[in-house]
Amino acid sequence: MAFYDFQNSFLGLRTKIAKARSFILGRTVGIDLGTTYTAVAYVDDYGKPMILKNSDGQATTPSVVFFEPPHYSVGEVAVQSTLTDPERVVQFVKRFMGLKEHRIRAGSETYSPEFVSSLILRKVVQEAEAELGESVTAAVITVPAYFGEAQRHATLEAGQLAGLQVLRIINEPTAAALSHGVLNRGEARRVLVYDLGGGTFDISVLEMDNETVDVVAVGGDAYLGGKDFDDAIMNWIEDEMREKYNFQLDNDASFEAELRLKAEAAKRQLTGRTSVPITFKAKRAVGSAEYAEDPLVPIRLDLTREKFEQITADLLARTEILLENVLAQADLGWSDIDQMLCVGGSSRMPMVREMLTRMSGKRPLLHDPDECVAKGAAVQAALLSGDDSIEPIHVTHVLAHSLGVAALKDGKPTVDHVIPALTPLPCSQTREGYTTTLDGQRSVQIRIYEGESPDWEAYPNGPLGVFNLEVDPPRPKGQPQISVEFRCDENGRITALARDVETGRESRTVISLAGERSRQETQHEEQLMSLAIIS
Repeated sequence: MAFYDFQNSFLGLRTKIAKARSFILGRTVGIDLGTTYTAVAYVDDYGKPMILKNSDGQATTPSVVFFEPPHYSVGEVAVQSTLTDPERVVQFVKRFMGLKEHRIRAGSETYSPEFVSSLILRKVVQEAEAELGESVTAAVITVPAYFGEAQRHATLEAGQLAGLQVLRIINEPTAAALSHGVLNRGEARRVLVYDLGGGTFDISVLEMDNETVDVVAVGGDAYLGGKDFDDAIMNWIEDEMREKYNFQLDNDASFEAELRLKAEAAKRQLTGRTSVPITFKAKRAVGSAEYAEDPLVPIRLDLTREKFEQITADLLARTEILLENVLAQADLGWSDIDQMLCVGGSSRMPMVREMLTRMSGKRPLLHDPDECVAKGAAVQAALLSGDDSIEPIHVTHVLAHSLGVAALKDGKPTVDHVIPALTPLPCSQTREGYTTTLDGQRSVQIRIYEGESPDWEAYPNGPLGVFNLEVDPPRPKGQPQISVEFRCDENGRITALARDVETGRESRTVISLAGERSRQETQHEEQLMSLAIIS
């Protein structure tokens, strides 16, 4: 007589319960909302993060939208539309997230970056639901580690507009490390994640073991990524045409879109080849001597890997400088790094791994570059939703940028930092010693800054938030004692509170002012989304 297999029986029961729960409540997923591509993942009933493929059978969907309201095409169809109707196509929207009052033109209308991103999110969720055969109601969405509060808030808003409960905004390198840690549990180690994506560059140093992922340092550049390497190729093409063929290219949006596609393809091909041909038919600018005979001229240019690396050396050097800055910030040397993970599609370029090897003396690991961020977000989503199919692992998040207030110090204006960058979240910190500058002053304006500079003129976008504290009764200057407190949750959402210590009078604000929009605008976008037909 055999013993009853309680373990496998229990596993089967747990799987049935998990499936029933997801059917009733909806599935939670992780979404890597990238500048150029978006990916979705979930954790299966055996605790393994899995990528959900789109209707084209691909693991990633281009983050590109073609506008023909109420119809919106997202993905490869939109990419191809750049060749025929570029004025109606929007791409690289992630670079504009959180910018005050920024509008993106598509056709005759303008849209917010949040709305465009919500269309991308709705599309990938629709396809995830088709693949899973069940509804998706909640998600963890990734952002670059160096995103500030306004950019994180804009991403949160986009997810909500797409109809999702956003469980958490998680840093992309942290998600990548979480994916790697879950699949490769082992001894404690310090890991550097080099994340060069389509439009952003991130670095994180993390300490990992079987039970925790702790962020030690972060850095990066929200305006450095694969797109910039493509731009370098496009500039090289233009230079080659002018210098070798005395050929001035026509300023045409469709032709520029064609060149961008060819530049990206050449960049990808140079990963495995030392030289690639770039062929196209160029139209001479009006006024060229030979224009009347034949405006279209067939062109072939050969781009070598050596030349590509030469014309993009400044971009790679920027990542090198940022790497050194992050290590210095954490007071670490390369000998303190046990492992390096390269993620993001652009990290496939051979020169990236050669540079990291030269700097560190260690060979980096190219870790599932297109999928690991979404998979890590899915792991975080499963943990937050109480999915017991995955072994618990605790993720510590940190404040990406210091928080401070404008103040006078020794008679000079300065930004006084209350909470330093890299403080673990959630956190709370109070700073006292502020006061008034005028006799009888009845109100104090609290101006909040996010960043590292003590010079308030070094913040081109101005303060992150502004609110007032009433000082009543009025007193001589310097007499009121005012304290400022910041509270930050695990999503990096910030609450600021100012208090008149003597009277106990308080004023507070939830800091989303830099990215917050009018209710009229958000209601209009909600209406557009309710009518949207997304394909």
